[in-house]
Amino acid sequence: MFPSTQACRLVYVGEDGDVYQAVGSAARDDHRRLTCAWSDTDARERIHYIWPAYSPDGSRVACFGVRPGFSTAGVYAVADDGVRSDQVWCRDDADPISVSWSPDSSHIAVVFHSENGLKLDIADISRPGQQLSLASGAPLFWSWSPVEQVIAVHTGGSRSISSEAALSIFRLDRGAERIASLAPGEFRTPAWSPDGKRLAYIDVSGSREFLAFYRIDDGVSEIVCPVEGHSVMLWSPDGSRLAFSQALGDTPHMYTGVTLVDPKTGRIDVINEKDVISFFWSPCSERLVSIAFDEKAGMEWSVFDVRGMRRTLSSQFYPSNEFVYFCQFFDQFASSHPLVSPDGSSLVFAGHLAEPDRTRLEGRSSVYLVSLTRPEPAQKLASGHFACWDARVRRQRA
Repeated sequence: MFPSTQACRLVYVGEDGDVYQAVGSAARDDHRRLTCAWSDTDARERIHYIWPAYSPDGSRVACFGVRPGFSTAGVYAVADDGVRSDQVWCRDDADPISVSWSPDSSHIAVVFHSENGLKLDIADISRPGQQLSLASGAPLFWSWSPVEQVIAVHTGGSRSISSEAALSIFRLDRGAERIASLAPGEFRTPAWSPDGKRLAYIDVSGSREFLAFYRIDDGVSEIVCPVEGHSVMLWSPDGSRLAFSQALGDTPHMYTGVTLVDPKTGRIDVINEKDVISFFWSPCSERLVSIAFDEKAGMEWSVFDVRGMRRTLSSQFYPSNEFVYFCQFFDQFASSHPLVSPDGSSLVFAGHLAEPDRTRLEGRSSVYLVSLTRPEPAQKLASGHFACWDARVRRQRA
């Protein structure tokens, strides 16, 4: 059951580069601009905002602010009423990658590309301009614990290829103390269980690669099953299952099917055998939404449940540039920038719908809503490049 007293809401980046909030039963009713570009006349001075994300307590939205042609990037924490905006992080020579909030909404993880490579900073909301440089390396992926100021950071790829590859777990409430160092295999983003007690990753401490669960309480890694290829994984919101897939072919962002693992019994079930580009859990933990590539019409959405029942949504589309990047690294963005509404009824995405003849619908990139419960075509919300939901209702699930 989901509480009905709190309306769903989402944020989106509009055509003008500002961040907007939409609120209502399906986030269609009330649109409000949350950011101000500061300059409407000089395009060189105008700030464009990217990658907005709600804080876990719902009080603020974090986003990058950049000026086209300038190397300086800032991170802003914007109040949900759009009145207050604080620049909490700023660096020169920074190409922004993404932001994500700590579970208590006090810190923001900031990943950016500098002249020295990828870097991860931790910005403190209460101390704007003072950040902790936590890690660097390429590639670089990270994941906050859902329950405390603990963060897992994966750098350098696989230990089987590079001796510099590392998977480290840090406690930020102890001054960035490293509490674990693991041997990572071929995967990207470590995945915390919703209770924060286990971390799913690919282990290569032996001669083969295995899906493993690291137990935070006693420091033991449970070996689950052998894997091949590049793996991605996401926990269900209730923690009862881990969904994972592997890139077994020559295309790095094409994954072969989706498999579910029961963390209590170790049972493994293949619930989707089709190739997917990305997949996401619905908050009910009984359904997943996936994106597949359609050679004739860009991309298409599918919904399948934990028993393998599958249906394809009618809305075929061509994604915006921002949404392409999101799909390529969906396991990094899934928890911080959710695409499925907290009540599980709607999906949000950005791009262009396909015409009936499957050609691309021209014009401005738009933000669309698609019902996951009714056979309806996608509905345009606004012109824009990217959108994601506020997940607070999900966190209050009874």
